[in-house]
Amino acid sequence: MKKFYAFFAAALMSISAFASADVVPSDAVLADYYDQGNVCVCFFVPDDIACNDIVLTGSFNGWKSTASECVPAVAIVGFDGWYVASFAPEAEPDAEKGIQAKPIMLDGSGNFSWDYQVGAATVIRGGVQVVQGGVAGEIDLINYGADAPNVFTVDAWKKNPCTAIYHTYSVTLISPDCNAEDYITPAISGGFNNWAQQAMEMNELKTAERQNNNLYGAVFEVSFRAAEGSEFKFRSSEEWGADWTNELKEYDAETQEWKAFNDGANITLGEETTLTYDLGDPTLYSWTNCEKPSAPEYVVVAVNVPANAPAAGVEIIGSFDGWEGTAMELLNTGWYFAEIQAAATDQFKFREAGSWDNEIVYVQKKTEDDTAVGLDNITFKDVWTEDSYKGTPCKWVELDFSDAAVYVWKANWVVPEGLEDVVLTVEAKKVMVDGVLYISRDNKLFNVQGTQVR
Repeated sequence: MKKFYAFFAAALMSISAFASADVVPSDAVLADYYDQGNVCVCFFVPDDIACNDIVLTGSFNGWKSTASECVPAVAIVGFDGWYVASFAPEAEPDAEKGIQAKPIMLDGSGNFSWDYQVGAATVIRGGVQVVQGGVAGEIDLINYGADAPNVFTVDAWKKNPCTAIYHTYSVTLISPDCNAEDYITPAISGGFNNWAQQAMEMNELKTAERQNNNLYGAVFEVSFRAAEGSEFKFRSSEEWGADWTNELKEYDAETQEWKAFNDGANITLGEETTLTYDLGDPTLYSWTNCEKPSAPEYVVVAVNVPANAPAAGVEIIGSFDGWEGTAMELLNTGWYFAEIQAAATDQFKFREAGSWDNEIVYVQKKTEDDTAVGLDNITFKDVWTEDSYKGTPCKWVELDFSDAAVYVWKANWVVPEGLEDVVLTVEAKKVMVDGVLYISRDNKLFNVQGTQVR
């Protein structure tokens, strides 16, 4: 009977009620919407900032972030713009903050987003502590019991979904390399997915293109639908936790220290829907749990190159010198020498001085159109050892690329004209024809430059 009279009274009051915070539902009206002992939250939302359903989340439910796990706010009959929600309080509310809760307006698809939490509120009565002025602060609801509902007005949302413009965004991340055990792939996390993980897919072709051009990083891509003004961050898709243990870092040249990428701020989506973040350079970007570039060290490099070294000379080229090239001194036939400053994570290759047209390439590797495949970038830490040179402690690198069956200079990637078919037995692995060495693999004949002959 109580429910019937309360509803009837509310219906009568609706004749004069209108969308205004001045007409506050009485305790008698609110009593019809919650049980004694529950926390009652009552709030007003102006028409111009209300368009979708509203839910409540907070310490009472572990700050759940999906619409189905939150407490729905119900429109109060006869009081336009007024909503009410109730829930059982925690057994032991926080001694300082009590029971915390926030209204969240769902987006146009009925999804929860932290972007659309309350941004400013005003106390009317009850134990509500608020941060006003448009700052998104936690609204602390103190359980005063059935006789003291928490009543306030929502003055603004952090972002208003009612005015949101939605786009399909395509985001590309050139990710810094990472060898940490807990790193799998980068992921994107933001208001559009309730700050959950959405792993990015590697683009193998673009990654290979970067490597062929001696550029750092792997290419990852993702597409998603979100509203302008939504925010996101990058983080590793493994070891996800509330503490965000594996985020992007960038090197601050002024302080010479590593700091959070973008100063730790979220990235805000705008009108531009195709976004690319080239963060592949390991000297400038890294992940929290990954190995950072070390300080440059004194390095001595000795390399034995393939026969027919270029007349212009040989140089070592890599990230340690900005891929500009450092000349090497010819020690004796085949061996070249250089003294440089390099860090453990720096990479390098060898080529003819001043020209990528003639670098060291693999005999066994070629593309489908018979293009030579050059050496992979070599990382110093993978090949150097502790040593000394002329009494000075140093890192020592000694590499031998002289095996004609494995390595050759790109300019020598040719097939002699007029070569007749040569049938090799299984036992015979190599043969000389007109002074040119040929090798047999899988009953197919190759010259030392790696091109299959018929």
